[in-house]
Formats: sequence, C-alpha cells, structure tokens
Amino acid sequence: MSITEKLDLAIKLKETGTTSGAYTVLHNGKELKKEAYMTNSQWVDFLSKMTPGAKEEYKKGDGDELSEKNGRPPKMASYGSSSRMIYNLSHGCNGFSFEKQLPTTVGGKANLDGFCEKDNRYIFVEAKCHEIYAKQNVSVSKKYQKLYEYINERMPGELFIGMTENEHSNKINAEFFAYEEKLDYLDLKQMICHLLGIATGLLKGELKEKQIDFIYLLFDPTELEIEERAKGKIDEIYQRTCYECNLVDFATLFRVILEFLIANYFENSPLAEGIDDIICKFVFSLASQDYYPVLIQ
Repeated sequence: MSITEKLDLAIKLKETGTTSGAYTVLHNGKELKKEAYMTNSQWVDFLSKMTPGAKEEYKKGDGDELSEKNGRPPKMASYGSSSRMIYNLSHGCNGFSFEKQLPTTVGGKANLDGFCEKDNRYIFVEAKCHEIYAKQNVSVSKKYQKLYEYINERMPGELFIGMTENEHSNKINAEFFAYEEKLDYLDLKQMICHLLGIATGLLKGELKEKQIDFIYLLFDPTELEIEERAKGKIDEIYQRTCYECNLVDFATLFRVILEFLIANYFENSPLAEGIDDIICKFVFSLASQDYYPVLIQ
C-alpha cells in the first residue's frame, strides 16, 4: 500500500472513526472495492448535499472530479482529495466558487481550486492534500520557455528553472530550484500558471486593482494516526513542502510575471507604471486546514 493510500485511510479514520467500508466500482466485468473512498451511498449523500452552484462548477471543471472513470471512483470521493477538502472548508463562505479558470496569455488556462471576490480583495486558492505524496516529472509546453528564461534572468540566485528538450513531443522537461535547492514537492509550474492567470486578468481589466490574497491550502497530516514508518515519511514530505513553499518569494515572482506580460503582450497597458501598487496589495499565505477558514472570512 502506498503512503498516499495510508494517508487517505488515516483521514478516513479521523473523520469517521473507522476504515471499514469501500466504494465499489465495476471495471472490465470485475467488482473493485476502494477502501480509501467514501462508500457509494455516502458519495450519493455527499453529492445530494452539495450546493447546486458548486456541483455545476465541478462538472464544468477540467479535473473530472465527480464521475467514475477507468475503474476508479469519482476523485472527489477520496478522503485525501484536495477538491473535497477545499469544498468542505469553503462552501459556507458567501460568494465562494470552485474550479476558477483564467486564461494565462502564454498558453492554456490556469485552473484554480477556489476563488472569491470580496469588497476590498480577491481570494485565489490552490489546494493540496494527498497529491504532494506522489512525485511526478514535470513537462511543459515550449510556449513557456521564454517566460522561464525571463524568470531565470530576473531572479538570479532566487529561482532557477532548468530546461531540457523532450525529443518525443513539443514540450520541455523542467526542474525548479529556489536558492539552489530543488523543489521536489511544491508544484512551481502550476503556481506560475496561476500567477499568469491572475496577472492576465489584471492587465485585461477583468480584475480590479484590489488586494490579492493568494492562498496555498496544504493539508497538515501531523495529527493523524498512521503506522510509524509511513507517518515519518508523510510528516517529512509535508514539512519539506512547507519549507519549499517558504523558499519562494511569490510577490517578486508575481512582479516578474507582470513585467514579462507587459513587455511581450500588453505593451500599452496603463498598469505598466503601477506595478509597485499592485505588488503592495499582493499577499501570499501558506495555510493548513485549521488556519485557512480564518483567511477567507
């Protein structure tokens, strides 16, 4: 059993008091039981109580969170699902929406897990629960190469993105470093994409010049009951992810991204002279599930 599955089951135990029960799915004529998920009846009950607006947002989102696929239950039925976590923590906040999509200008769309507009600020949320415990190789469209080179040039010593050609596709393989330390668990590719989406919204005038709260919601597993060896590894990865997150100066990175977009796509933007004011209103926060509800009030 992977540490991801052990984490999911520990969350299930904490929330329900048991690890018994499973989601049953049919695949190739076989009945598969997935213990780290809600039961089928629990999932139906969860969906029935989901707000209509949120259900529609998840259906339209790119994450395919609500449907069975290729022998797996709905992603959101997992006890370690980040979408499940952010929904449970946020749906009671007035005006909060999920699966917010923003064009990046450079290529594709940013898919933010949460968004809310308040009178005096915007809230953007990226959420992670069990995802950080499965390392993945990072490949990105070559459209991003010029931006990555610009970041390397403008943030020497702070950030470095190593790039190698992918011979079999129109992509590059990327490795991310902060102060010469490799970022193994913080998905900086995704965070850059989110910042591109926010910056594009500002430069197009689709977002007003309000305070921007960019929250990285990271599930804290330290109080879960997990067998000792797996708990040690899970706690180590969690602490390392927090450390990597705090290595990155996201305000400076956001400034560099704004400057890149203005120089290459929005040369006549009236915001070109007001970047300092935008950055002064930018706040990045790393938050656990316990602290997060305070930040979105």
